[in-house]
Amino acid sequence: MLDFNLTVTQQIAVLALQLGVIIFAARWCGDFAKKIKIPSVLGELCAGIIIGPYLLGGIGLPFHGMEHGLFGFPEQITLLGESMKMSFPQYHSSLYAVATVGSILLLFMSGLETDLRMFFRYSLVGTLVGIGGVVVSFVFGAGVGVFMLDFGWMHPCSLFLGILSTATSVGITARILSEKKKLDSPEGVTTLAAAVIDDVLGIICLAVVLGIVSVPAGAGTDWGKVGLISIRCIGVWLGATAIGLLAAGYLAKYMKTFRSASVFSCLAFGLALVLAGLFEQVGLAMIIGAYVMGLSLSRTDISFALQRALHPLYNFLVPVFFVVMGMLVDVRAFGNVEVLKIGAVYSLLAVFAKIIGCAIPALFMNFNTLGALRIGCGMIPRGEVALIIAGIGMTTVMPDGKPILDPELFGVVIIMTLVTTIVAPPLLSVVLGMNGKGIRKESKDTSVVHTPYSFNSTNVADFVLHQVLNNLTSEGFMLSQFDKENGVIQIRKNSLSFAMTVSGTDIVFESNPDEVPFIQAMMFEAIVTLHMDLEKLKTIATPSEVRQDFFGKTSEVIQDNSRSHRAMLNRCINRKAVVLQLKSDDKAGIISELIEALDDCGVIKNKDCCIEEVVQREFVASTCMQDGIALPHARTDAVRDLSVAIGINRNGYDFDSLDGKPTRIFALCLSPKNENTPFIECLAAVGSVLSDPEKVQKILNSTSEEEVCSVFKS
Repeated sequence: MLDFNLTVTQQIAVLALQLGVIIFAARWCGDFAKKIKIPSVLGELCAGIIIGPYLLGGIGLPFHGMEHGLFGFPEQITLLGESMKMSFPQYHSSLYAVATVGSILLLFMSGLETDLRMFFRYSLVGTLVGIGGVVVSFVFGAGVGVFMLDFGWMHPCSLFLGILSTATSVGITARILSEKKKLDSPEGVTTLAAAVIDDVLGIICLAVVLGIVSVPAGAGTDWGKVGLISIRCIGVWLGATAIGLLAAGYLAKYMKTFRSASVFSCLAFGLALVLAGLFEQVGLAMIIGAYVMGLSLSRTDISFALQRALHPLYNFLVPVFFVVMGMLVDVRAFGNVEVLKIGAVYSLLAVFAKIIGCAIPALFMNFNTLGALRIGCGMIPRGEVALIIAGIGMTTVMPDGKPILDPELFGVVIIMTLVTTIVAPPLLSVVLGMNGKGIRKESKDTSVVHTPYSFNSTNVADFVLHQVLNNLTSEGFMLSQFDKENGVIQIRKNSLSFAMTVSGTDIVFESNPDEVPFIQAMMFEAIVTLHMDLEKLKTIATPSEVRQDFFGKTSEVIQDNSRSHRAMLNRCINRKAVVLQLKSDDKAGIISELIEALDDCGVIKNKDCCIEEVVQREFVASTCMQDGIALPHARTDAVRDLSVAIGINRNGYDFDSLDGKPTRIFALCLSPKNENTPFIECLAAVGSVLSDPEKVQKILNSTSEEEVCSVFKS
């Protein structure tokens, strides 16, 4: 939709509309993909197909500049004063520029997330497995161009089909291994290391092929020139990487002088853009330069801050890139039987190439057949890098004026990407679920040691964790985002680097042996500091004094139940969680009955753990108010959502109330520990209702669960 009849303002207005539509389409389709257990990148790709120029985006609109649709295009365009017909005219040049910046950011972040220590630790086996996968995949992929499309082995189309077949989606593979708790297994670490090798070799091959494409048509294959191109590409790539790794510490030190993470993250991304532009100028792809810059900064202590600060920009630009890649797909090509046939064969060969090429080297590196099969299946999915390379193939013109990948070949690539990405998760899940070890002989890794600390409750563990993190932050350490699902935090400062895993009552550190003394000193200091702070807290106020202050005046003020409180109680109180006549005659028994009622509602994860934590909380300070009301409560990971259970004991029970009167109404409030739930608001809302004597009497006179609920919800 490149129309120079539009003013600059009109072109910007069209771009704004396009980006707005893309953002919503990417979010909706990405979320839907996650719900059906496939990577969100595929949803974003499908979003681009749906709203692209060949489907909804090609429907004409009654606005100036959109006669061919929001993403439509005229048959002929004029560029730089020269009339020419291209296979890629359908996008506003500004939109494609935004998408290209998204691809640069994607590879920059991929480089930042590369674990170099793991990579070097498993470099030998990972390199052999990665090379095996690359060689076999390249031969199989290029063979499709030779035997099914009648291209030569050195034809750019065959070479690109070979390169596209070599890529492995590190993100997709890591996600599957993480879900199966196999990231730290020999197969998992080897697979991730080999996946990084695959992408590195694929990027190098891309650089070589782009150099070969620049050879004039009809000149023939000059193997000497191809060799020089290969040496130049590999030399520039390795040289830039070596310089980057050596200079990374100085760059990080300079960037930290700006103090604000948002500022030095922008500078880091600026460096990625500069290096990407320089690589393009010397004949290499821009994404290679971006990856090199990310890789260089991956071992610095600012890498986590960069990932965290750039994440919002990532969420904006990267989905735009994948949606635009989806727009490149000409759905009419899928109506071509030949495209579907080639796509099916290409996909099948891509699956078997990785299994064969990666499994065979693994068999010679202490892995048995099961372990080798797991590695091979883990290398199957293609994803981000394949799509980026495919986009380059669509927009790179050969000396004869034709693009390397025409719409039909691009459709074949999309079919392969979709098939390998959808097939990989179930295949890998099956082989990971098989009983048995994947290695022939156990080998202990002495380069990494684990330093465990165990506490008697999750609350204490969390208490210590927060103190440790505060101490580390105050000393200038950079922390990765807390992965709540896996409980892993990466910690770095200059050359010091280690990981912390939090699981229930345990905190375990993974580090090099020479970092253990620092970890021990750090934990000692944190625990001593907490003890000192607790002693000071005891001199300020006791739980009983705070309780008198908090609960003692509740009955003096009757508060109206606001609309927001009513909405909250409507959500938190279920009639199944109302017990009209409690049977127990002690605290633990009453709490158990109320938690049993919530368990019947399906909100309790671990009933015994939940009871234990509420009783412990009650032991510290009674939550009984006065006038016959008690509000036992706790934050616990044993509950799924903010929930309230109501219990009635009309005879009354001595629950250690402030006024000495027997307690007759019990409202148990529970909330997940690490989620943003309005727990305090819920306590206040329940307390507000129970501070009204008229409502209390209605609850005591109720003959059904619905009547009790209506008092709280009305």
